[in-house]
Amino acid sequence: MPTQTEMKPERVIRVGPDRVTVTDNEVVIESKYEMPDWTVQTMNTPAIYFEDKKYLLAEKGAASPPYSVRYILRPWPDGKAANARVFHTYDAAAVAERDSSRRGEAFSEVGWACLLPLYPFLGLLWSGAQQRLVRFGYLPRTITGISIMANFGLMLAQGAFMSLLLFASARSGKMMIGGMIRAFVNQNYLQIGSVSIPIAVLDILIGLVLLADVGMRYSHYLREDQWYGGFFEWLMPRSLRRNRP
Repeated sequence: MPTQTEMKPERVIRVGPDRVTVTDNEVVIESKYEMPDWTVQTMNTPAIYFEDKKYLLAEKGAASPPYSVRYILRPWPDGKAANARVFHTYDAAAVAERDSSRRGEAFSEVGWACLLPLYPFLGLLWSGAQQRLVRFGYLPRTITGISIMANFGLMLAQGAFMSLLLFASARSGKMMIGGMIRAFVNQNYLQIGSVSIPIAVLDILIGLVLLADVGMRYSHYLREDQWYGGFFEWLMPRSLRRNRP
């Protein structure tokens, strides 16, 4: 009487959010997200270690929801040479690292979108803060250059408003000296408690500050191809700027 070969039943386990089906002939991984650098290769094939066994990636394709990628691992053939420099390990730690990296990327994308409306002025932050923006995709030297252009535009606008107010004064006979602040508040003095500050003085100070910052930062920007710095950071000694964390 012929005997039937006893087949071991398949085993389904969870590895983090992934579902893994293990049989004698293959391991099917239904993954929530893509595993980094897992690609089907015929030359220099990297080995994948799972439960202390050695496999190769035989197939990669789409999976049914709620999973996104389906990997099929087959036992490593006898005599096949593996890539000596690259190998992967599939376990709970590898899945947790993958998911953590993905959450970090999602956080960076959200941060990039939230900061985008402030893009012309991010370069006004000092170098330490600019370095922290790298994780969101903002390069310090680039945003420094954009902020210099933004300051230059504000300086031109301040000069234009001052000219318009002087022209209006000449036509109306009422003296109006100032710039953007004077045009927006339509008052000659800013009252803070019992102190009255001439708005014309504030407008002139703003114009001088913008002129000084644009001139100094732009000169550094042109001379040094790696230089970047925030608003009035050029006042700090160079040695201190270089050693800032």
